[in-house]
Amino acid sequence: MVHVHDPRVRWSVRASEVLRIAPAAAEWHAITVDVLSLIGAPAIARTPAQRVVIVRGGKGKGRDLALLAPGPIDVADVDPSDVLPLPAALARSPEISAIIVARDGSLSLLLEPSAVTIAQDTVPG
Repeated sequence: MVHVHDPRVRWSVRASEVLRIAPAAAEWHAITVDVLSLIGAPAIARTPAQRVVIVRGGKGKGRDLALLAPGPIDVADVDPSDVLPLPAALARSPEISAIIVARDGSLSLLLEPSAVTIAQDTVPG
């Protein structure tokens, strides 16, 4: 798993879905997705020091999706027994597929990049 220690809440994606991790440089700035703000967290200020986690597609398959990573990133194995089903209150957000319990007892939201919808994916009306 790739874990992002976002100051709002730690979140993770499956390493098999990650294409690369890159600086949040100008070429990504306009299309970078702050996933936590999509599910109701306050938006975070973007800085040049941040990085993006590039994952395979989103709802509009066939393109890469750049997820804003505003904190430290680490890669670590997760035992399948440490991936827990969502409580009913969180199960309404398709972007979150599970909760991961880390070895230190802390929690991480497991994101589902294929469920991420960005503005270009929506059709008005």
